[in-house]
Amino acid sequence: MMNDPQPQFGGKLKPLFNKTSIIQVAILLLLTLAIFMPITLTEIAYHDISDYPTYLDNAKDISVNPKYWSGVSSNPGWIMMVLAVRNILSIQHWKAALIVQMGNQGLLALVLFFLAKEVLPERNCWLPVALPLGIMLAAPMFLLALNDQRLYFGYLGINSYHNPTTFALKPYAVILFIIPAFALEKEKIPAFQAIICLLAVILSTLIKPSFIICLLPAAGIIFLENVIRRKAFDWKVILFCVFIPSLLVLAFEYLSTYSSGSVNVKISPFVVMKNSSDFLLVKFLFSIWFPLAVLITYWKKAIKYFPLKLAWLIFFFGASYTYILAEGGWRIFHGNFTWSGEICMFVLFAVSTLFFFGQMNKTVPKGKWAITLAAGFLPHILCGVIYYAYCLLNNLYA
Repeated sequence: MMNDPQPQFGGKLKPLFNKTSIIQVAILLLLTLAIFMPITLTEIAYHDISDYPTYLDNAKDISVNPKYWSGVSSNPGWIMMVLAVRNILSIQHWKAALIVQMGNQGLLALVLFFLAKEVLPERNCWLPVALPLGIMLAAPMFLLALNDQRLYFGYLGINSYHNPTTFALKPYAVILFIIPAFALEKEKIPAFQAIICLLAVILSTLIKPSFIICLLPAAGIIFLENVIRRKAFDWKVILFCVFIPSLLVLAFEYLSTYSSGSVNVKISPFVVMKNSSDFLLVKFLFSIWFPLAVLITYWKKAIKYFPLKLAWLIFFFGASYTYILAEGGWRIFHGNFTWSGEICMFVLFAVSTLFFFGQMNKTVPKGKWAITLAAGFLPHILCGVIYYAYCLLNNLYA
């Protein structure tokens, strides 16, 4: 796997439990805590223009009377985590939420670190530490902010801080991308990966179904293509660890949410996104700026690199849901389908970043790589730092 001309996910990892890797992990986790603890604490404990108060109120209500579980049956996973931590440690709900969020952010940093160690040049010691932090900070290039004062609305956000379930979903979405990507390419994957995949499917769908509803059609297309081409792949993992369990959980969540008839799913092109901002086409391009630059710069390699192709296919469905679908009735402008575009954008950005930096030792023009870095990747990071500071200092996420 590691001898392939392209960096690969899901193969045999390089030795990680050595002195260098332990030091790298320790530094990465400390930096993750130092960077993301302040913004997470601020959103949970101090900002009220955020989704945290609603979720925490639901958790408090359930603590008093379990009948309130029926009100969160569409995505109970995050509240289950918070209540479990609260009951184990006997602490306040907001403190349990902070522990849950920082635990999930630490897990995300570790997952990205292990991927970076697998695909990046071995001689670069600190890139596997820096890239996860960059990926977790990145934001769309909000160059229209001088015109409309919008840093978030109208874009496909890469990272946002005000929604607890999307924040918590990221590590499980990345895991849920990696293992099926490997299973769709290889004849057999290890049993422990299949088990991790199954757990990630269940947990991610319970936290928020935004990613799995994009992965399923994308994986389904690749599944059918492999069957038609008679290509060997681990169809059992895809069928029994991805398709069946996710469909069962999704069926439960769908019936819990839409069976009453007061809310439904409807096709309403651009209604939700247009309500939040103008210049949607330009903002869409600024959201995908770096992944698009990578795709154009390394077109011949990119179209042969299966993880990147799968990430773009998943993103296609996520973006389609964001711009085309809405919930009818009183929830039409809640924008719950926009989370699919955001989480798929995060996965696409992560995969594009690791693919791009995996080209550092390849026989490609160094100038072309440097231009893509300076004009594509770094602006997203700069905007991410600005957006982080904006959210930290303002009780808004405009």
